[in-house]
Amino acid sequence: MTVTPATPLTPVTSHRRTHRLAPAQNADESGQTTAEYALLTGAIALLVAAVTAWATSTGKIGRLLDAVFNYLTKAIS
Repeated sequence: MTVTPATPLTPVTSHRRTHRLAPAQNADESGQTTAEYALLTGAIALLVAAVTAWATSTGKIGRLLDAVFNYLTKAIS
């Protein structure tokens, strides 16, 4: 009587084990890019709002616009 050694993992067994651990490769990811763009846009909007609030409270925007306006009026006349 011949005894054949058992194989520890056959491809089917290996696939079954990793299938439970790894996510499905064909998962539906539609809309993920849109969500990422929305999050990025929101973060940029918050940053712009924070910079605008800081610049407004310090009066730097008014001084900047005054300097630009004065420069333009001197250049024209």
